[in-house]
Amino acid sequence: MQNIIDKTSPLPLYVQVADWLESMIKEERYQINTKLPSEGELAQKFQLNRNTIRQAISLLVQKGFVEKQKGVGTFVKRKTSLLPIHKFGRMVSFVDDFNLVNVELDDKVILKRKIRAGEELAKKLDVNPKDYVVQVDRVRIADKTPLIFERQFYSFRDFGDLLEMEIKGSMYQILTKRFTADLNHSIQTLRAINPAKEIARVLKISKNTPCLFLESLAYDSQNICIEVLQSFYRGDRYLFRVETGQYKIEDKFS
Repeated sequence: MQNIIDKTSPLPLYVQVADWLESMIKEERYQINTKLPSEGELAQKFQLNRNTIRQAISLLVQKGFVEKQKGVGTFVKRKTSLLPIHKFGRMVSFVDDFNLVNVELDDKVILKRKIRAGEELAKKLDVNPKDYVVQVDRVRIADKTPLIFERQFYSFRDFGDLLEMEIKGSMYQILTKRFTADLNHSIQTLRAINPAKEIARVLKISKNTPCLFLESLAYDSQNICIEVLQSFYRGDRYLFRVETGQYKIEDKFS
């Protein structure tokens, strides 16, 4: 393994092992649904300790290449990384972040309730602070891996029926088809955060795993806010892409 593992490289050993295993999966040396060699076998093969091998396998699990079956072993799940890309520039739903070939998408509603708007939500949804709003919390899942925790708010007056409905899949489709909502544009704000304990538990990550917090305010053509969406994306599993226009020199002194 001298040609594969370079102990003088600044690249961590577990990353080198993971890269080699990933290449073997992509080249179909390890095929889908087949079992990888055990941690002990790989440790012996690479002349490394089992903890290093365990870290390498965990990295492949994070990328979606393999899955661990307790008491059985680690099995190849896919040949390409499960790395969704969220594109800015237009309003998109969770399903739009994926190339849907061989990806099983799911979601789970954790909470639905009616609450008072309060000052902050009232300003965003253009309602009275004492008015009721609908809150929906759910987790978005791909290939049994939780990727996003979403918290959504809507005016109870206009969207109260959400409390009685089954919420599954794209909320934008539900809003447009069931409520004939006019989703015209959105304003999105993105920042990096450490997840709260509740969110880390739902996403099955540690509190030290960074998340990308995206708040999206969806407006109709009359510039009235229909939805306040607060999304917590797993920073270890998500990419964000922005397409920009041509660079133009601006005369700031004109």
